Amino acid sequence: MISPKLIFILLSFYIISAFSWWTYAHCRSAKLIYELEKDNLETICYKASIDVELAKQQELFDDSVSMKKYFTLNFPKHELVFLPNGDPVSNFMIRPLESSYLSLKATYNRKLWMYILEGIAIMAIIFWGLYRIYSTFKKDLALKRNQTNFLLSVTHELKTPLTAIKLYLETLQKRKLEQSQIETIIQNSLAENERLNLLVENLLLSARLDSTQFHLNLEKVNLSVLVEKSALFFAAPRSLKERIELTIQEDIFVLADASAVDTILTNLLSNAVKYAPEATPIQVVLKKNDNHIDLSVIDKGPGINESAKKELFNKFYRIGDENTRKTNGTGLGLYIVKNLAIKLGASVVVENGIDGGSVFKIRFKTHER
Repeated sequence: MISPKLIFILLSFYIISAFSWWTYAHCRSAKLIYELEKDNLETICYKASIDVELAKQQELFDDSVSMKKYFTLNFPKHELVFLPNGDPVSNFMIRPLESSYLSLKATYNRKLWMYILEGIAIMAIIFWGLYRIYSTFKKDLALKRNQTNFLLSVTHELKTPLTAIKLYLETLQKRKLEQSQIETIIQNSLAENERLNLLVENLLLSARLDSTQFHLNLEKVNLSVLVEKSALFFAAPRSLKERIELTIQEDIFVLADASAVDTILTNLLSNAVKYAPEATPIQVVLKKNDNHIDLSVIDKGPGINESAKKELFNKFYRIGDENTRKTNGTGLGLYIVKNLAIKLGASVVVENGIDGGSVFKIRFKTHER
């Protein structure tokens, strides 16, 4: 299959060649017309001489003044020049006016620029149209690829916890287990259920974010308390209390929606857990600067290359191919993070960590208590 980029290049080359030839042909035609009109202007001098001689024989004028009037009336683009020696009526010269030459030249230059500018304008419009088509086609291909990845990933994401919960229930049903084993199975089942619940919530939330009727309930909240509570609530069922390190400045207040902040932090922590090695810490840092407040989630994962950063927050986008990817996910988490941040009046910044890994920052506007 020929790539869209190659098709675009070939079409661009054809358009440049075609319109370059079109412009050259019209410019050459304008020059030929100019030369012909110039020759015609000079040829008329001979015709004017014969006409004046015939008029003189017919006595249509009897002196140089009336002769001049007659000539000017019949040949406005030429001039009659009387020579100094002899009778002016018999001793004269006819030639094109300088203004006639200038008028022809001006017309030629005007046509020349008209063809050049028309060629450039038409090429620019066609290029713009082709670029728009190419960009749209490229976006559609990327969206189709991401949607395919999404279908594969969401199928896996739904099937895995359901299969695990079914297996745990069958184990409880068929075997006699000790109380500690039963509690472990129940805890694992609840964790799988929480994972499934988070997936469903993300699916529903992403659909709601696409609606223009989705609004947040902004109110003054203590972000310090909210972040600590959300991080601990995320860590508890996943046994991550020892791994998640909190560095939270006290009593930071912002205008925000508590559930939106919780969703943002949950998704960022979920991503960090997926991609960072198990033994490494995940830091949650909240601090207030002079003109903004940063909520950062820092991991020691593989990091993100610059090209991926440009598409990281697109819907369904995930790095790599779904058929070979080892980490779970649907490509909705960061899409939700960015859109909720925008609705909160905040921004998302992605940076590389000092010692590797990634730093996701949600930057809020300051709000004094």
